[in-house]
Amino acid sequence: MRILFVTPYPPSRIRVRGFELLRQLQRWHDVTVLTQCASEQEQADVETLQRQGYEVVVVRESKQQAALRSGLVLFGSLPLQVAYARSQRFTQAVQKLCAQQSFDVVHVEHLRGIASVGPLALTHPLVWDAVDCISLLCKQTMSAGPTLSIRTIARLEYKRTQRYEANMLNMVRHVVVTSERDRQAMIGLRRIQNGGLLSSDDELGTGITVLSNGVDLDYFHPMHEPRPLNLVFSGKMSYHANIAAALYLCQQIMPLIWQQRPQATLTIVGNKPPKAIQNLASDPRIEVTGYVEDMRRYVGRAEVMLSPMVYSVGIQNKVLEAMALGTPVVVTAQVAEALDAIPGRDLLVTESAREFASAALRLLDNADLRAALSHNGRAYVERKHNWQDASERLVAIYQRAISMSYAPTSMPALVNQ
Repeated sequence: MRILFVTPYPPSRIRVRGFELLRQLQRWHDVTVLTQCASEQEQADVETLQRQGYEVVVVRESKQQAALRSGLVLFGSLPLQVAYARSQRFTQAVQKLCAQQSFDVVHVEHLRGIASVGPLALTHPLVWDAVDCISLLCKQTMSAGPTLSIRTIARLEYKRTQRYEANMLNMVRHVVVTSERDRQAMIGLRRIQNGGLLSSDDELGTGITVLSNGVDLDYFHPMHEPRPLNLVFSGKMSYHANIAAALYLCQQIMPLIWQQRPQATLTIVGNKPPKAIQNLASDPRIEVTGYVEDMRRYVGRAEVMLSPMVYSVGIQNKVLEAMALGTPVVVTAQVAEALDAIPGRDLLVTESAREFASAALRLLDNADLRAALSHNGRAYVERKHNWQDASERLVAIYQRAISMSYAPTSMPALVNQ
């Protein structure tokens, strides 16, 4: 199968979903990657892909130009991040590639990816890996975002993103998301687009498939020599939901833990922490690493991984990776909802700050419980989150897209974007 894999940023071990799906697809299929590139780090990620044998077509973008595009629609109806990502040069590159080569299917990742290539749904078998329902994320951020500016932007974006995602769902017949919660949110958008006409969830959910993330089980393997009394939180620290979780962890949960275990330490691992997160390191018990080449030595050696996400969509890769590393995990019910893991056996699920602190203290005090969660968490990931299985399901979705008619259901919805 010849696959054109379109993504708004180069896949990497940090942007793991596209990276791992590509790695699996490359084994059996001919894959061309088309990506935007806007920084030195992204250029390094492109070079890594090329060294691994991928054909990568790069469209270089300026962040200043992208920001200007967003500014121009500030008082319009287009979502800011769609305007940010929508690039005429990227659209032209897609069209040129499709004119020069014959692809069996086009894979498009994320809302930002579909922003530039939506018209391909009119002419090609196209699968949109939306990953998450972004309007659902906006809705949660409106009330729980870590700063007033982030909450304000979310309020501005919410209705715009709802309309845009609903229009894209009307145009693209094969859509993939990472969790059932996101699928249900997408079905809700279709219901709105349907104008209130009576339709079942089965009808509205046709073509929207949950494809969960996997874990590279060879790369993320259990480590030894844990750091006593060390707790860890990890993730891309420029992401507002991770900022909110880290602040909640340090301000509400850790003081309760320190009342009982004053020697406990917390490590916050992740790229581009803002000033508010960097300032947490003024407490000598808190380490903020910033970018690290290999997160395993921090997450894998911690005694406990805490993921108190105040809000979230999709599936939390950091939780799956910690479980694969054999690190016992404590999460909120919202995080656990995206998993098939059994609370109390594979991981601990809590809600309030006091419950989080109590669960962390139980684990710090009970080596047998840590060992049981370590073993069961790893076994869960091995059973349920295998990238090979995910890629095989994805290929089946490609085959359905290829076999079906691609006439759009509502051309004006695309033109009006």
